[in-house]
Amino acid sequence: MKINQCFFLIPIGLFAVFFDLRKGKIPNELIVIGLILGCCFQIRQAKAVGLLLFLGGACIPVVLGAGIYYFRMMGAGDMKLWAVVGGFLGPQRAVYCMIASLFVGAVLSIFVLLKRRNLKTRLLYFCSYIQKQQNGVWEPYLNEKDQDGRFHFAIAILGGILLCAGGVY
Repeated sequence: MKINQCFFLIPIGLFAVFFDLRKGKIPNELIVIGLILGCCFQIRQAKAVGLLLFLGGACIPVVLGAGIYYFRMMGAGDMKLWAVVGGFLGPQRAVYCMIASLFVGAVLSIFVLLKRRNLKTRLLYFCSYIQKQQNGVWEPYLNEKDQDGRFHFAIAILGGILLCAGGVY
């Protein structure tokens, strides 16, 4: 009997959102549990090939998201959560889930900008950041003082899970 990834991914995503909203971090214990469950799930579903699917799926988000993380546009917990999701979904569907998560995040960001009424401020901040980068000055996109630009991306990842694991995307 094959078990759908949703059985595991939705609760993991919900816990990640809960901790992200509550504490601003996704606990490593949740990530480790998710990785172990993802590995077991893939091996149970596809035997020895499942291990390769798990490793490929878990590594793809880390490789593709490295630039986003390097510039501190996304937190480490979000990257690790993407790795958990990728481990469950395998490499190809991991990419689809990343795209879906970015889409959900973009839509949610529009609502956040409208609610906070800071679209102009954020656009000016982004343009200033790009100009600094072009001048060779490296700094993280978000710093500790910039709470105005914070967004709990675990919510967008959960949205990506619902779209991908549920078969929509």
